[in-house]
Amino acid sequence: MIPELSYPFLEKLIYTARENYPRMKANQHRIRFAELNLKKTKLSWFDFFSLSAFYSPSTSVTLTNATLTGVQVGLFINFSSIIQKPTVIKQSREELAIAKYTYDEFGLSVENMVKERYFRYMQYMTVLKLRSQAVIDAEALYKQMKFKFERGEETFENYSKAMIQLIDNKQRIVETEGMLLISKSNLEEMIGKKLEEIK
Repeated sequence: MIPELSYPFLEKLIYTARENYPRMKANQHRIRFAELNLKKTKLSWFDFFSLSAFYSPSTSVTLTNATLTGVQVGLFINFSSIIQKPTVIKQSREELAIAKYTYDEFGLSVENMVKERYFRYMQYMTVLKLRSQAVIDAEALYKQMKFKFERGEETFENYSKAMIQLIDNKQRIVETEGMLLISKSNLEEMIGKKLEEIK
């Protein structure tokens, strides 16, 4: 099996999986979201200031029964926001770092899963070749036994053993083909494309 492994092809599979696997894309979006959140937090330095204006015509009376006319302007400062702002920015930076580490960690997991599924696919491919050869050998033995049995040179017991061996080998072929198709499907799930599309 090992001589038939193609590491350049495996690298293409890993690259394709990193580009197409939905959870990799979700982690990329988490990084973008954390970057935008950090920018928003940095730009919100002036949120702790609020400016208000009040216009009072000359004929109105205020609640304190004092007569204030014209425009009153007030500037309010929220000191708790000023004190919390550096901590909020640090928190946004940490969220961005966590998103990047999560992306990197999942990238390693994707690489490992692709390798595992590729190796399993190649394993079943090799087993299928071996079992195909076993079927060819069993068919040759069966034909030989059948010919000798029909001529009376071989016992029915040996003839039936050859027939059972041929049937067992054909059944193993079917099982191996099923496992090969399942492993191919699992690999294609990871890479997001058909194996035939990877060049």
